[in-house]
Amino acid sequence: MKEPIVNLLIILLRKNGIRVNEPELEFQLLSHPSYPSLHSITGVLDHFAIENYALDVPKEIETLDLLPNSFLAVVKTEEHNGFVMVSRHSLGFQLSFDGNKKRFFSKIDFLEVWTGVIVGVENDKQNLAPDVKKTNFTKCILYITIALLLIFLLYKVNLFQAIHFLLSFGGIAICVLILQHELGLHSKILDKFCSEQNKKTSCNAVLNSKGATLFRSLKFSDIGIIYFVSLTLTWFSLVNSNTNYNSIVLITLLAIPFTLFSIFYQYKIVKKWCLLCLSVVSILWLQAFSLLFIELNNTVFEFSLRSVILTAFNFLIVFALWQFISPKLKKEQELKALKIEHFKFKRNYNIFKSIIQKSDEISTSVNDRNEIVLGNNENPLLKIVVITNPLCSFCKEAHELVENLLKIEDKNIQVTIRFNVSGDYNSIDTRIALRLIEIYNKEGKQVSLKAMHDIYSTIKPNDWLNNWGEPNEQIYKETIIIAKEWCNQHSINFTPEILVNGRSFPKEYNRSDLLYFIDEIIEEEVEKVNSQISVHEEETESMQAI
Repeated sequence: MKEPIVNLLIILLRKNGIRVNEPELEFQLLSHPSYPSLHSITGVLDHFAIENYALDVPKEIETLDLLPNSFLAVVKTEEHNGFVMVSRHSLGFQLSFDGNKKRFFSKIDFLEVWTGVIVGVENDKQNLAPDVKKTNFTKCILYITIALLLIFLLYKVNLFQAIHFLLSFGGIAICVLILQHELGLHSKILDKFCSEQNKKTSCNAVLNSKGATLFRSLKFSDIGIIYFVSLTLTWFSLVNSNTNYNSIVLITLLAIPFTLFSIFYQYKIVKKWCLLCLSVVSILWLQAFSLLFIELNNTVFEFSLRSVILTAFNFLIVFALWQFISPKLKKEQELKALKIEHFKFKRNYNIFKSIIQKSDEISTSVNDRNEIVLGNNENPLLKIVVITNPLCSFCKEAHELVENLLKIEDKNIQVTIRFNVSGDYNSIDTRIALRLIEIYNKEGKQVSLKAMHDIYSTIKPNDWLNNWGEPNEQIYKETIIIAKEWCNQHSINFTPEILVNGRSFPKEYNRSDLLYFIDEIIEEEVEKVNSQISVHEEETESMQAI
């Protein structure tokens, strides 16, 4: 199941009318290096470009009236210490602790448990990506289920056949929920079954026990899915071939001892109840009771070899297919968990910092006012220099990084575009670079960004020159010369090269990974500036004392 904070954050976004790709949000949050901290929540909201704010406000009754209608808050109670989802209520506030467990608090009671920390979001009506695939998949499964039910009923089956078949479908649904639980997946229905708010119930305790595994490999979900899917296919085979269904009757009766063992095992051995398991038991008992609706005649009790063969064939086919599918599903979840750990490690700023500091710091300043400089032109804390070439196929990713950096609403970021091109002014790469510099100085930043976007997309160089024109001004050749000399001086021979405050961006990372570390880099630079100011003030005070 999803982590509580993931659930709470999704609920917060839904209450504010913000739709996002929920699996992606879950991945980004769980893989954040500081999860489950406040910083991880705001970082993920920033990743999705959702306006958000994290505040530590005074714990006063007047403050409560200023709070939004829904927000995340940090509370401390005897049972819970962490984030909760808070919604305004006529009686005060409704607190959701994990997406399921809810309690009402008066304003006075809320002030007693609240720490003063809140996280809020604002809906700026952005078109954030909904989980279209998940919605389409759910609809597809629903349509297929309805179609299969209608097809089966078209065979003019009797009451027993219809009830038993429908219950088999219900069994499949319950076993899919059990499989989701075993794989650590999430759904609203599953949360209702396995909320574990009652001390006498625990899906984990039962499903992870030895009794829930057969032959050391078949889990409870495996057995259930194989059983109910096989029954469903067998019913289709029997009614389609007009074959006696006494094999179904026999299997239904043989399942009863299993239900007795399950109840005994949960009651006496585990001493916990699994609502999902009890649901399966209920379906098996209902299928047994449906035998009462059989139309008694001589054919019911006749042995039918065809019926046995069809039943055995369907069970073997389903068993073989599930033995192929099940490991892949489990491997996919293992890879998902590994991916989360990988990204959590990769996005760790301390590791990134230790690697980037191994490279020598070089001066990125050049004596040229015509160079393309985007973002903050005055005193930025983060200076990024992108050394590129218009004909470099690998520079497309670097240009996408530039565009994403400029989308960050932080005035402390400066991005410089420096061209490392050939010295031949008739060569196409130099002509394009000159024209880009010319566009920047004459037509402004936005037009130059559009021109750069075009050359680093799929457009051919000659077509680009036809669209944007040849360079006209000779004065910008000096910019190309200065950039080339600077590249030679610092042995920068390949493009793209990215310098972050004078240090080479590590090859161990994808260039787009730089976006993960922007906040930490700026925070560190702010600390350096504050430290220098403090030292300067201390020195000034010492001089005055003398």
